[in-house]
Amino acid sequence: MSFKDRMQAGADVLARKGMDAAAKGQARVEAMQAKRRGDDLLHDLGAAVYLERRSGGTTETIENLLAELDRHAAEHGLDTSPDATRPAAASPGT
Repeated sequence: MSFKDRMQAGADVLARKGMDAAAKGQARVEAMQAKRRGDDLLHDLGAAVYLERRSGGTTETIENLLAELDRHAAEHGLDTSPDATRPAAASPGT
C-alpha cells in the first residue's frame, strides 16, 4: 500500500468518524428539542387546567392540549417525572 493510499484510508476513517459524531450530535439536539416541547405542552396544560378551574377557562383548550400531548408522546415519548432541579413548594407554616 502506497503512502497516498494510506493517507486516503486515514482521511476516509476520519471523515466517517466526523459524520458519526455529527449524526449523534444532531440526534441529541433533536431529543432535547422534543423534551423541551413536551415540557412546554405540559406547562400549558397545567395553566389551562388552572384557568378552567379558577377563572372560567374553557375545556376546549384543555382537550386541544391533551390531543397535542398525545401526538407528541406517541412520536417522542413524554417525561412526566417531577423536575428534580426545581425546589418543592414550601408547605404552609414552614
